[in-house]
Amino acid sequence: MKKINYNFWLVIFSTLITLFILEIIFRYSLPKPFYYKYHQQQYRLYQQGKIFQNVNNFFKYEPNSSIRHEVFFDINNKFLKEYSYEIKTNNFGLVQEKDIYPSIPSILFLGDSFTEGIGSHSWVNNFQGKIGNYQIINGGIFGTGPQQFELLEKHINKYYNIEKVVFLYTSGDIERDPFNFSEQNFKCLNNYLMCKGFESYYGFPIKNMNPESFLKQLKSFRDTKEDKITWKKIRRKIKSLIANLYIIKIPRNYLQNNFYKSKNEKIIKNFNSITNLVNKYGENIIFIQIQTMDEIFNKKKNYYSIYSEKFIRSLTQKHYNCEFENDISFFYYNDGHPNKKGYEKLYKCVSEIINNINLTG
Repeated sequence: MKKINYNFWLVIFSTLITLFILEIIFRYSLPKPFYYKYHQQQYRLYQQGKIFQNVNNFFKYEPNSSIRHEVFFDINNKFLKEYSYEIKTNNFGLVQEKDIYPSIPSILFLGDSFTEGIGSHSWVNNFQGKIGNYQIINGGIFGTGPQQFELLEKHINKYYNIEKVVFLYTSGDIERDPFNFSEQNFKCLNNYLMCKGFESYYGFPIKNMNPESFLKQLKSFRDTKEDKITWKKIRRKIKSLIANLYIIKIPRNYLQNNFYKSKNEKIIKNFNSITNLVNKYGENIIFIQIQTMDEIFNKKKNYYSIYSEKFIRSLTQKHYNCEFENDISFFYYNDGHPNKKGYEKLYKCVSEIINNINLTG
C-alpha cells in the first residue's frame, strides 16, 4: 500500500513539474498575446445634450445632429485624448451625412462601431450616399451585435425600401445582447453635473470647457469602486490567472477551434438573428468579416471570428473578409478602432467587394 501511495504522488509531482517547465518555456518562447491594456481606464465623452434615443430595447442617435465625441485614457495618471471628431447624423438618426428617402431602393449596411466609423469621420460617407441606383443606409451603431442588427433592420424596414444588405461584423459581435440607455445615463449625457460616475457614457460641454477636473472625479469614483475587495473579484482574478496559463490556453484554443460548438445563450440568439436575416434576404445579403487589431498582434483569428465564419458559411457562401495588411498603424493603439487611414482602407475593401460581386446588378 505504501508503495502504491508513493508511486501515485510521484506521478502527480512529476506531472506538475513537467507542466511548470512547459509553462516557463512557452512564456519565454511564444509571442506575448495582445490585450487592450488601458480599456478599463477609458472615458467616453460627448458634447452634452440630446444624443441618443431609445427605440424599444435598442437605440439610435438623435436625428439631424452634429455631436462632438472625444475619448480619453488614464495612462500613468495623465489623461490622453486619443481622438476628437464630430458625429454627423441624418434625418433618421443614423451616422451619415446624406438624408434617406422612403421611395428609393436601398442597400442597408448593418454593423457595429467599425461600421458606424467611431473615432473618425464616417467612412460610409465616402460612397456619397449611393451605389449605382441604390441609396445607402448606414445602420452601423457602436456596441451592437446581430440581435440588435436585426432589430434595427426591422425598424428601418418599416419606413424605407431595403432591397440589399451588407452585414459587417467583428469577432466580438456574437457575444453581445441588445442594449439601450438608462434614465440615469440620459441625465448624465444631458448635463455632466447629473453624472454619478458609474455611467459608461458621459456628457460634458467639451467645446467650451476643459474636462480634466471632470475626468478626475470619474477616476476617483472608479478607484473607490476598485478598492472594494469582494469574494466575487477574487474568484474572477483566480479564474483569469488560470485561463491565461499557456498550458491551459494552447489545448483549449485547439479544441475550441476544431471541435467546440458553443452553447452560450447570447451566441445562440445572435446566430438565430443571422439566420433570420439570411432567410429574409437570401441572395441579397452579403457578409464581411473585419479584422481587428488584436488579431493582427496575435497573428491569427480568434475563436469567435472562426466560429462566426463557419456558421455563416453554413448558411451562405457570400462571405468576404476585409483586412489591414497586418499593419497596426491603421488603428488607434489604446482604443483599438481604425483611425482615419484605417477607415479609408476599410472603405476601399468594402467598395471593391461590392463592385466585384456586382451587388447592385
